[in-house]
Amino acid sequence: MHVISVRVTDEEKQILDEAQKVYNCGTSTLLKRITFQKLEDDFDLKIIKNYKKNKKQNKLDLIEIEDVWKALNI
Repeated sequence: MHVISVRVTDEEKQILDEAQKVYNCGTSTLLKRITFQKLEDDFDLKIIKNYKKNKKQNKLDLIEIEDVWKALNI
């Protein structure tokens, strides 16, 4: 497992300390949770923007749910 060091100001450390209490975890876990949640949110927004762009340009290829079920043998 790798170790990554992050430098923070005294104010940032206080904020992290308070957040640890809210999330009931240590600094490492807190930073991992927040980081990966942010990455996931950004990825989701990218997918949504791409969908809206394709919808506006009439480039969506929609499939009826019944056809999906058939393809999955459900």
